[in-house]
Amino acid sequence: MAEIIRLPQMLRDAEVRAGSFDDAAHTIEVIWTTGATVRRVSWLEGEFDEELIVSANAVRLDRLNSGAPFLDTHGQWSLDSVIGSVVRGTARIEGGQGLARVKLSAAPDAVDRVAKIKEGTVSNISVGYRIHSVERKERDGKIPLHRVIDWEPWEISAVPIPADPGAQVRSAKSDMFDCKVERALADDNDVRRIRLAMQQRMAGLGR
Repeated sequence: MAEIIRLPQMLRDAEVRAGSFDDAAHTIEVIWTTGATVRRVSWLEGEFDEELIVSANAVRLDRLNSGAPFLDTHGQWSLDSVIGSVVRGTARIEGGQGLARVKLSAAPDAVDRVAKIKEGTVSNISVGYRIHSVERKERDGKIPLHRVIDWEPWEISAVPIPADPGAQVRSAKSDMFDCKVERALADDNDVRRIRLAMQQRMAGLGR
């Protein structure tokens, strides 16, 4: 059983590889995903665990490998937020991790921020991504598991504090995207339980 839901761009913690700054090339190496399972909460789905599948078949690397931006705290509305870019062709999957090389900007308006990254003062990284397809699995006595089997990283950002993986901030300006949800149901009891939960949720919204 499948359905289409609408999701915003998601965020995940990532990291700069320690000691990876190359002075001659002005680049750093980043680990933009490890695929770890994280707890999320959404007004539509409630509480669930999200597991990113990190494999060549699950991750769409075209945007990163086309020179995706390296941003200051996910800034999307000004060119001043662009403090680098992914070196074309360097985004890859190795050993269950997503890796890439980032070229840092030498522009005068980015000097202060880039200097903090070079010296290691700023080492927290966050990746923004779109989910295309998930596999939802109901688990007895536990919250549901969303296995993200098709997803697309769009940008990488330097952040002062790692992004909260459980936060899904929605606003009138947020872009929303279609996501296919495959529901892995064990038996008819799962169907009845989901229908009951949906009826209770809708009843609550109607108050």
